[in-house]
Amino acid sequence: MKASESQSRKPRESRGFTLLELVIVMVLIGLAMAGAITLFISNSAERRLRNISGDIELLAKRARAVAMVQQTPYAITFTAHEASLGPLVEAGLQTSERQMKQQREDEAIADGSMESRFLPVRDSLSFEEMELSIRRWGAVNWLPMLRQDPLVWRFDPKGMCEPMGVKLEYPDGWIELEFHPLTAGIRDRTMEARR
Repeated sequence: MKASESQSRKPRESRGFTLLELVIVMVLIGLAMAGAITLFISNSAERRLRNISGDIELLAKRARAVAMVQQTPYAITFTAHEASLGPLVEAGLQTSERQMKQQREDEAIADGSMESRFLPVRDSLSFEEMELSIRRWGAVNWLPMLRQDPLVWRFDPKGMCEPMGVKLEYPDGWIELEFHPLTAGIRDRTMEARR
């Protein structure tokens, strides 16, 4: 009898978590997820600045590549809220003038009166909510693009371009990009995004 009495006096071992412990863990996981989602949403300024810097870099690399392939100087023309890629001879044209020229080329190609080994490549990038500033090679200060005067960044057929700095300011942050003259890639990037 003593053996059975000693077995009955042993406390029962717990075999799992209580309902209260499970609820506490679920609440903590929910709070952690809510914090992570809030962090991602609040950091959209950084994501937007990174995206636009990537788009500018792609436009610059495309300008360099097209200039080398077509053996024609190309340019990116910066205005207050836009960057436009096109042949250097079109660099000073307004948007409406470029569109008219492209429409005439399209009509001439459709008629068969114009044949070209390479058609001009044109593209544009818009930064409506951002303020654009440019720093040319050797300059110390940033030149804000407040007026409609275009600023031209030239890409030569030999693959060289002017080392240029581009600064974009957004209400919640800014990014500065320095471009390499041989690759047209971003050489240095400085960014500040407020949360």
